[in-house]
Amino acid sequence: MAQAKILIIDDEKLVRTMLTDLLRARGHAVVTAEDGASGLAAAQKERPNVIILDVMMPGIDGFEVCEALKKDAMTARIPVIILTASEDPQLTKKAFKVGAAFTLIKTSKPERVLSTLHLALTLAPPA
Repeated sequence: MAQAKILIIDDEKLVRTMLTDLLRARGHAVVTAEDGASGLAAAQKERPNVIILDVMMPGIDGFEVCEALKKDAMTARIPVIILTASEDPQLTKKAFKVGAAFTLIKTSKPERVLSTLHLALTLAPPA
């Protein structure tokens, strides 16, 4: 997998740290944000190849962030992976409705995270 810039938006520091360590170990550049508002700003500024986005966050939730990203011409084509603690199929349905390319359960094994990221990178617009 080629090196990419990944934006992780999650209010849980442990999740951000674990994903950052996993992705950096694979040679990816990682940018993080701890809430929806700073995540939207980081997406504009950093122009990542893929965004990994938590659903349950204070303030602007992940669904609202994803919708905002997809409505903005600068970020609309960036693939979004929705990250959630729930396996509720309605949540997955809503994630796709707001424009997410994939969903991942927070307890997914590292191999699953990396394979989903690889698929998302195939959808990413050229740098």
